[in-house]
Amino acid sequence: MAVTRAGVRAWPPLAVLGAGLLLVAVDATVLHVALPDLVRQLRPGAAAQVWIVAIYPLTAAPLLLPCGTLGDRFGRRRVLVTGYAVFGVASLGCALAPGVPALLAARAALGVGGALIMPVTMALLRDLFPDRHRRRTAIAVCSGIAGAGSVFGPVLGGLLVEAWGWRATFLVNPPVILAAVGAALRWLPRSLPGREPWDALGAALAAGGVLGIALAAGPSGGGFGAGAAGCVLLALFVRRQRRARTPLLDLTLFRRPGVPGAVGGVLLVMSTLVGLGLLLAQYLQVVLGLSPTAAAARLLLVLGASAAGSVGAPALLERFGNARVRTAGFALAAAALAIPAAGGLASPWWLGAALAGSGLGMALALTSSTDTLLSAAPADRAGGAAAVEKTGYELGAGLGTTAFGSLAATVYAAHLVLPPGIPEAAARLASAGPAQAEAAAHGLAAAPELLAAARAACTTSVQAAMAVAAGLFVVAALAVVRRRPAV
Repeated sequence: MAVTRAGVRAWPPLAVLGAGLLLVAVDATVLHVALPDLVRQLRPGAAAQVWIVAIYPLTAAPLLLPCGTLGDRFGRRRVLVTGYAVFGVASLGCALAPGVPALLAARAALGVGGALIMPVTMALLRDLFPDRHRRRTAIAVCSGIAGAGSVFGPVLGGLLVEAWGWRATFLVNPPVILAAVGAALRWLPRSLPGREPWDALGAALAAGGVLGIALAAGPSGGGFGAGAAGCVLLALFVRRQRRARTPLLDLTLFRRPGVPGAVGGVLLVMSTLVGLGLLLAQYLQVVLGLSPTAAAARLLLVLGASAAGSVGAPALLERFGNARVRTAGFALAAAALAIPAAGGLASPWWLGAALAGSGLGMALALTSSTDTLLSAAPADRAGGAAAVEKTGYELGAGLGTTAFGSLAATVYAAHLVLPPGIPEAAARLASAGPAQAEAAAHGLAAAPELLAAARAACTTSVQAAMAVAAGLFVVAALAVVRRRPAV
């Protein structure tokens, strides 16, 4: 693909790509702080609450590979602008949704728009920055935006909820999208469509396979059947790609040094960042009693540390290489998450250190993983490589919400000690979660005891989730050290 801009002239297009990527990342977590206000208005059940948050990344994940390779085949700018349009219309649908079913449908449409935007955005970096040194800086910027956007979502959500309510969290998107479309048509290079045919059947197999796995671990638990079907479809996809003259995804990418670890790194970072972010947002509001804005302000520590990590990552990658930087990021995140897991959750100083350390470590791991993936693929296959990276991103966000959410819910229910005399209906409601316990406590004589029990159980559940996340990062760091990839 021809590169029409280079050097200094590539930075305005990078700002265009960053704006779209920020919106996509923000919408994965913007409802974390807004969820209590949404629950009061729409009154979704416990499972529906998780689906409202998780359906966005779980819809995007199966579509990322097909949409990424669409850009390779039909032109990346064209696919990107289409994604912007879908995302803007879906945002209006979310803001105007009269009930839970309409909101779920609109959030799923947001996922479609995000799937069109994300892989093409990262693939365009290959066009704009053919030099690897400059590309590393651009990747660090975009990875920082993606990670910081996931953290900034609750901050923005808290501000908008207190001012106008949860619907405002979606009304900020359309004006930005309109500006991004105009800027994209002005600044982004027009890439020529690829000459090779687009494998629609392969795209369907890949999407179905990822969807099956996502549903198996989704909020409703699709179980063994969905997971098995997903694995079968992915096996058929791999078989088809091996025999195809022009495969949708070059499977030799996964034989290159560091690539499997990079995919796992993206999956782990995003599942932890999004899953624990939701739990922490609820903990800060329900247990510590902070307002949505104050709770979101605490999470700014992750945002600041993530930005610092993204700024420093290019120099570290040049000096130490991707594998060492990724290992250091994993180790730092593990040490930081171990602090609240060991009992430092209630201390603002220890919690602040944990948030800052984990944000810095995850930024280093995410940037090095993305650079490994994009650098491993040739320029004309960058869309497929970027789609693999973003599939890990969105699948991680969806699975993190459901896996850590399910873990926390199980631990919460097991450790909730209800005071005597609580009516059965109130007990069932309180067992669903700490926010529901607040609603169940209204009008009860034992309300103070019930709230205290719910807060204690919530604290234990968040500590358990932190401990599991810290353990996963330790395993990831050891795996990278053992393999010693070359990049």
